[in-house]
Amino acid sequence: MENTSTSEPIYLVPIQWDWRPVIQLILAIIGIIGNSIVIHVYLRSRKLIKSSTNTLIAALAIADLITSICIIPHPLLSRVPNTTAGHFYCKVVYSSNIMWVSIVASIFTLTAVSVERFVAIRYPSRYRSLLSLKVTRIIIVSIWLAAFIINTFSYYVTHLHQGQCIVEFPSMGFQIFLGTSLFLIEYLIPMIIMLIANVRTIQILQEQGRNLSGERGSPKSLATVSVLRARRRVIIMLLIVIVSFVICWSPDQFAFLVFNWGLVPFRYLFGNLYRFFVVLAFANSCVNPIIYLFVNKNFREAIRQQLPSSLRSSRKYKENTLFEVPFDDSATKVSNAASQSHSDIDMKEMEKGH
Repeated sequence: MENTSTSEPIYLVPIQWDWRPVIQLILAIIGIIGNSIVIHVYLRSRKLIKSSTNTLIAALAIADLITSICIIPHPLLSRVPNTTAGHFYCKVVYSSNIMWVSIVASIFTLTAVSVERFVAIRYPSRYRSLLSLKVTRIIIVSIWLAAFIINTFSYYVTHLHQGQCIVEFPSMGFQIFLGTSLFLIEYLIPMIIMLIANVRTIQILQEQGRNLSGERGSPKSLATVSVLRARRRVIIMLLIVIVSFVICWSPDQFAFLVFNWGLVPFRYLFGNLYRFFVVLAFANSCVNPIIYLFVNKNFREAIRQQLPSSLRSSRKYKENTLFEVPFDDSATKVSNAASQSHSDIDMKEMEKGH
């Protein structure tokens, strides 16, 4: 029987186009287009490249672009040969190792963006020294290195057995330990950090907004009104970041944790419910560019500048960026923005990054 099986021809098993691969393909196309636009705009704009904020957003787009490419439905091999290439196929391709590395990198980068926003608001005078462009690039490299190391476990639990790729844990205890560790590292800890950073950022923005609006009875410059409106948009953006991450990732992470604890059988991973949770998690790679591209006026203005002149708005740049709020060192002047018009104008850069 062994010799007969090894002599069977190897072919690609056709994709069964039910709801899951169709949705995956749609999400992949949206993610590829959206994240490619972010990366293209970043590389073409000298102003964006010099910003730590936008560098993190571009790194997030790279991670989400790789994820979007990897979720494109592809056929599997009918039988895997017992060769070096066969073992590589099981441990890297079948296990979707590259995809999960990019997903973890995306989660960690999203967390870094939340922390960066908090530091910029809470410590504006020290922001440039704490998170310089060099430090930001080191953080990005460290994130990818950590994401790769975390996902090396797939090399040890994915094996080639009788022409098929299988996932096998050394023991139930190891599976519980691994599943719990992944849940904490890839989901719970990043989510807690994002929640704390974004909630504190929102609280600081609201407090600064109350300081500005406290003088409603006195004449205010147009720049002061701009600051108040922009702060409201920043708060909405941060809330969208939190809600989208929780909605997209919570079902998959809790479901996978339950599986690793042995509370559901192995076939649960191939059921429609869990497959829906996985697709929902993939959707986060499409949501991120929408949040950080279309809410960030620096990116939108850079896109507008790259359009043909006939398609550009007739409004000037200053008019388009009227309601921007900075997250740079000029944030120290927020409390006096109502009485110091020059400080208000400086503050317009906050929403789009320094």
